[in-house]
Amino acid sequence: MLSFNRRFRSAITEHLPVKFSALFFAVVMWVIVRSEEPSEAWIDVHLALTLDSTVAMSGQPPVVQALISGRGREILKLYSSSPELRRSVAMDDSVFAVHPADVFTPNEADVKVVDVRPHFVHLPLAAVAPVERRSTRGNRISP
Repeated sequence: MLSFNRRFRSAITEHLPVKFSALFFAVVMWVIVRSEEPSEAWIDVHLALTLDSTVAMSGQPPVVQALISGRGREILKLYSSSPELRRSVAMDDSVFAVHPADVFTPNEADVKVVDVRPHFVHLPLAAVAPVERRSTRGNRISP
């Protein structure tokens, strides 16, 4: 029994640097393989809105997220340059539907937009009054 304990202890404690390096390389290999597997993630979408001159935002725009599908390393690229929802907005567009095709991803990321939430965006818009310009002599000039 004594020899079994001694052999077991020596099997664990001998060649520790080799065992730790094998464990390190196994973890590195697992991370590399994991980044190549297809996966999905919800990522915040930047609202790139072009407002009409008669409209202004009266509050914060809502948060829009997109379900992105692709390889793990490709999805990681989107955290540095987020996807965009580009749209021109007039006063009549305070509520509009959002589809996955409306979301633009950077060209360097090979991903696909699967879904978007929320499906309808409610923008806090307010009408802007036309600005009257005055001349230096006090006569009004129409805009």
